[in-house]
Amino acid sequence: MSLEGKTEWYENDEMWELMEPILFSEARIAQTVNEVDAIKSLCKIRQDELILDLCCGTGRHSLEFARRGHSVVGVDRTRLYLEKAMKTADEENLTIEFVQDDMRTFYRKNTFDVVLSMFTSFSYFEDHEEQMLVLRNIYASLRAGGRLILESIGKEILARIFNRHSWSEWPHGFILEEREPIEDWSKIRNTWIFIEHNGSVHRWNVTHWLYSGNEIKQMLYSVGFSEVIIYGGLDGRDYDNEATRLVAIATK
Repeated sequence: MSLEGKTEWYENDEMWELMEPILFSEARIAQTVNEVDAIKSLCKIRQDELILDLCCGTGRHSLEFARRGHSVVGVDRTRLYLEKAMKTADEENLTIEFVQDDMRTFYRKNTFDVVLSMFTSFSYFEDHEEQMLVLRNIYASLRAGGRLILESIGKEILARIFNRHSWSEWPHGFILEEREPIEDWSKIRNTWIFIEHNGSVHRWNVTHWLYSGNEIKQMLYSVGFSEVIIYGGLDGRDYDNEATRLVAIATK
């Protein structure tokens, strides 16, 4: 159950299980090494720094950082994903602490040097104040001089590439997606319809907030970060009309 006493879309374990091959496809996993290279460069991560991978999923970034000798804590609410991450870590003899928790409640005061929030794992919650709570938890968890890297789809980018309908085929079925900007483009309402090859149909309504580069910057400053830089991708490009992702680097 959620903190409000009702089940929200992001607490639907069946959805996360069926979406796993899509969210963590072979193509996406293959990008991990390059993404970690880019994260290390943008955040100037030293070998002795402790990393928090918040909403780590099946642990693709946590595992890659650990392979390189970094100390990592991975946090996620989905038990299935954590079990897969722990299994891989055990198979590769990697030491990673994985924690099942909600990003609205998890924090360890003045503990981490770097916090990762990757792949639009921020902005899930219905109330904007809950997003701010997550940022305050991150800020509290960082040591002085610590950095947050927050990577998501920016409002400006989505408006530029917006497509109301799409579908794709996967080894275990088809997914149909319908998208609708709501509340003056402050949120995006998605309908995901997943059709398994056996004929089973699953439908989920997924709504999350959309933030512009400037909105994210002001939110980060408001919780106490002293410096915030916005990039248009993990490669450090400008956040302009050719940006592919919204990447914020915030320093405590």
